[in-house]
Formats: sequence, C-alpha cells, structure tokens
Amino acid sequence: MNPAAPDAPMTAGTKGIPADLVGRRPEALIGRNVHDGTFSSPLVIAKASAIAHNLETMRRYCAARGVEIAPHAKTTMAPSLVERQLSHGAWGVTAATAVQARALAAMGVTRIMLANQLVHPAAIDWAGRAAAEGLDLYVFVDSQEGVVRLARAASRRRLDQTGHPGSHTEGSGRPSSRHEGSGHPAESQEGSGRMSVLVEVGGEGGRTGVRQDDQVLALAEQAAATDGVRLAGVAGYEGVFLDPEGPDARARVRAYLSRLARAFEQVMDTGSIDEEHPPVLTAGGSACFDDVIDICGPATAAHGGRLVLRSGCYLAHDNGLYEQVSPLRSDPQWPPFAAALEAVGQVISRPEPSLALVDLGKRDVSFDEGLPVPLWHRGPGGGPRPSPPHWEVTALMDQHTYLAVDPADAVTVGDFVSFGISHPCTTFDKWRHIPEVDDDGTVVSVISTEF
Repeated sequence: MNPAAPDAPMTAGTKGIPADLVGRRPEALIGRNVHDGTFSSPLVIAKASAIAHNLETMRRYCAARGVEIAPHAKTTMAPSLVERQLSHGAWGVTAATAVQARALAAMGVTRIMLANQLVHPAAIDWAGRAAAEGLDLYVFVDSQEGVVRLARAASRRRLDQTGHPGSHTEGSGRPSSRHEGSGHPAESQEGSGRMSVLVEVGGEGGRTGVRQDDQVLALAEQAAATDGVRLAGVAGYEGVFLDPEGPDARARVRAYLSRLARAFEQVMDTGSIDEEHPPVLTAGGSACFDDVIDICGPATAAHGGRLVLRSGCYLAHDNGLYEQVSPLRSDPQWPPFAAALEAVGQVISRPEPSLALVDLGKRDVSFDEGLPVPLWHRGPGGGPRPSPPHWEVTALMDQHTYLAVDPADAVTVGDFVSFGISHPCTTFDKWRHIPEVDDDGTVVSVISTEF
C-alpha cells in the first residue's frame, strides 16, 4: 500500500486541536497529552490499546475459522487504519460507493469489493478503467439492468481503445496481491483486467439484492455471458435482518443466510462461475459474522470457494449497539472487542438540579443507533473517576448533550465528562483528525479520515 500523502496543515476550524497548533501538520499532535488543558472541547479520541487488541483478535479469529476478511472501509475511511487492517491479513477492503473505492485505490489498495450495484455511467467508467489497469475489483449486481450497464461501459472502453466495437483489448493486468506483511501468498491477476461480478441475494423486507432464487440463477447466467466482466460468486448482507430487541434476535438472520448459502450452491451447480479463480461468497457485518461462518462456511468449502467477511465496525467497536450484539461478547474462546472511541466534552451549564449540559452534540458523535453513554467524569484538580451509573444522556442537539444527573451529584460548570458512543461509522465521519492515545492520554499517532 502506498503511504498516504502528507496531510494539509490544520486550520483554525479543525475540531479539538490546541490553538497553538493551528497551521501545523497533524503529526504535531504526537507527544501532547489530551488531558493537559490545551485541547479544545469537544474532542473525540481513539485508544491505541483497543485498536491493537481488536485488529489482532479479528486476525486470529479469521485465521482460526478459515475465512477471509475485506473490512468495510466506510467505517473509518482512514488510510492509517486501512493500512493496519491490511497488515493484519485483510484479503482486500470493502467500499460502499464508487467515490470510496476511488479513494481506497488512491491510497494504494489493490483489491476492493464495492458492495453495491454500480449505476452511474461515470462511476462505471472509472471502475472499468481501474480494473483494466490492474485493480482487482469486485462489484455487486442485483438486476439485469445493472449487468447491461456494465456491458455498455465495457463496449465503450473497447471502442475508445481500438475504434472497433467488436474488438476486445484487455488492460495492463497490473498484478494484484495481498498486502505485504499479511502472511498470505500473493494471488496475481485474480481479476484478469475485468471487473468481477457478484450476484447479490436479498430478502423480503431487506435492502438491495434479488428476492427470488430463479432471479439469482438468471442473473448469474447473464453475468457469465457478458463480455468485459467475469462472474465471481454470490454476495449478501445479513445485518439488515437483525432485530436485537426480538425474542429470537437472529432467527431471520439465520434463515436468510441459509438461503444465501443455497443460492451460492445453485450458482455453482450451473457451472457458470469463472473456474480460473476460487469462487467468492461474501457476507458478514460486525454483528453476525459467526452465523455467516457457521451457515455459509460449509457451502463455500464444498465448492473450493472463499468466504469473505466484510465486517468494519469491529475495529473501533463501541459502548452501544455492537457491545450488545457482537459475536465475541459471550464467546468463551475469544476475548471480546474493546471500545476504542471516546468523546470528551465539558459541562457548560447546570441550569436545573437534575440537568447538566455538555458541549458535545450531533455534529460530533453518532446518535443514529443509540445515544452516547457516560464513562467517566473529571472535576477541578482531580483525576477521572467512573461516572455514576444513574447518569444518562437523554437527548442530543447540534452542539449540546442533555445529561440527566442527581441533584446531589458534585458536577459543575467546567467539569469534563467522557462518553462512549454507539455505531462508530457515524462518529468517524464527523472528524478530520482523531488523536490516537495511549492509556495515559498521550497522543501516539493521528487518525486522519478521507470522507
């Protein structure tokens, strides 16, 4: 992976940084302590020990279960974290949009899974050119129109290259390999200069993906017969069927995964998969990857295939949604993931005995999958101590957190409160630079995002 280009200097509008570092590059934060009184509030920090633990835990877990991972980069879009995921054995990296894929390719990622159907002509043209130049690119399709659009773009590229619509000229075929240091053998030219197509299987009430088995087979045959792409396997996403509050939270997930595994076997039985490369079956967010392995693993192994997880949130984990649903939360064989992100705010008002207002809000932390959770509190002249269990965030506004407290609690204007978050994806995108700190709060690196 190519090193990220040097970041532009931090500006007066860069959140959280000390005023004396305005105009300096982000690495100037390294060595400072986030508790030294110079960092502005609010501030989101990432704990280095938690990130290291999560990376190593997932690496070992995937190796033990015999699966690959292409972590979803939409969680962080941070070159330094993508680099570490690759160095910990990731087979590739997942993107949700063509712009994300383009950014990842610019970072030097050589194998990208685009977990949506490409529709926009400009996006398809970029993807086709990138694949022809050697990017090992996998894209989802869930309609005949999606395949037709890929075929049209391939025809346009041939016409541009040769002046003859019927001529077929492959790209340079730049070898694609796993990241150096991942401990896996290189797999050269896996995509052979063509986009690799994965038929996406959905379900009633779900998100994208074809709903009927006969549609899966028809789409697979169409893709296999389409010049300029290669049929590589089957894809799905189970997380949309998860109901954490339901009596059997994962019943719908398991039913869907059983259908996904059958669809993969049916596509394999048609003989339409490109046999030059191992077929791919991919699913697995950060909540149900154990079910994916248990249900889809046997089908993949029976056909010499590759099961690829796309978990992304495991890297940062959280104190909310994923703390409740992570497969490792209660697995005695594996340590649970650790929450890496903390959002630190300052009490700016205590207008009522049972209410404190903190200068942290929707512009700073996620709130779509649960409100922040108070972790610790620090008053004047003292060290941090755990927040009382009865403290609760009741609401967020753009720049305010409503913190319910007890009238007898010693919390006053100027105190600091740290919060855990729920759903890291929508916290990372609110910060250009996040200090990564050791256990005493000293900045050891800076996580810069590319949203």
